[in-house]
Amino acid sequence: MPTGTILKMFFPPRCPFCRKILKGFPVEDGTYPVWAKKEAIPEVLCGRCASELPWLKDDCCPRCGRELDGKGICSCREEKYAFENCCAVSRYTGEVREALRFFKYHQKKWLAEPLGKLLSWKLTSLNWARSIEAVVPIPLTPRRLAARGYNQAALLAEIVGKETGLPVLDVLERVKETESQTGMKREERWKNLQGAFRCRERGQKYGHLLLIDDILTTGATAHEAACALRNGVAGRVSVAVFAR
Repeated sequence: MPTGTILKMFFPPRCPFCRKILKGFPVEDGTYPVWAKKEAIPEVLCGRCASELPWLKDDCCPRCGRELDGKGICSCREEKYAFENCCAVSRYTGEVREALRFFKYHQKKWLAEPLGKLLSWKLTSLNWARSIEAVVPIPLTPRRLAARGYNQAALLAEIVGKETGLPVLDVLERVKETESQTGMKREERWKNLQGAFRCRERGQKYGHLLLIDDILTTGATAHEAACALRNGVAGRVSVAVFAR
């Protein structure tokens, strides 16, 4: 019996959001995001979560990933982001928020696979993503990486790379020990992250790189990381996150 089959017998796959054991369900059109792989949804989500999670709409702002207002206008037009586009799967609320908290702080590394697959499916449905040449995870500082034991963005990037066939690059480093962003105001977040990243290499080797992270809030982290990549090896940078 294959090792994978044995593992599933003792550790059956669970829904990343409600953590119920996945037993499969009949997938009906209209009960899941249009970008999702219909035949593979029951392998990643339970039926309830597939239909009820706060998926972002398809007409989100292509630049920052936020849902547009009733007039089709996004406030990001006032921001000077160093990244061009953003792909996000879900709103950062409810069970999604809880799942990402467990993924990030409670050693639930198995969540990388279902979350990474969903992010990959959304990404490959976007026209602007076709020119991406490689993915780059947002790095942690050495101290924070040692304390946590893993980088959740790197785990997501590994799955995205596997699903899309894109190489994963380790060219970005976090050189500034920033304070926790939790509870910070918008201006404080931007100031806190200035100069936080550095690209290990130089020379415009890539036309379009994709940053991977779990969450995007103000965009300050992604902006600073994109600045470092553009000063190093990339002509263009976009971002993919699970939640927005």
